[in-house]
Amino acid sequence: MANVDVWYERLPDSIKDNLSREQWHEAQQDLIADGQPVPETTAYVNVKNGQISTYQAGDRARGPLLPAHDLSGAHGKDDTQFHTTPPGARGEG
Repeated sequence: MANVDVWYERLPDSIKDNLSREQWHEAQQDLIADGQPVPETTAYVNVKNGQISTYQAGDRARGPLLPAHDLSGAHGKDDTQFHTTPPGARGEG
């Protein structure tokens, strides 16, 4: 977990619309601190301003980032993504 101090109440609405307070606690395990390399090529959301940008693996984070796939989107605060891991994710076989 990155050492990032962001309270749920201060998250952009676009994030709070997709993560409950409880899910935010779990999602913080995937946060990438400003200046740290991102682990995979994907879209990341800046948790300070809500902007989504695509990063290549190894790029330095500009702001505290959360992988966009951690947001539940239209599922409306569905937390399945925090309790299941697809095959091959995170380097697992």
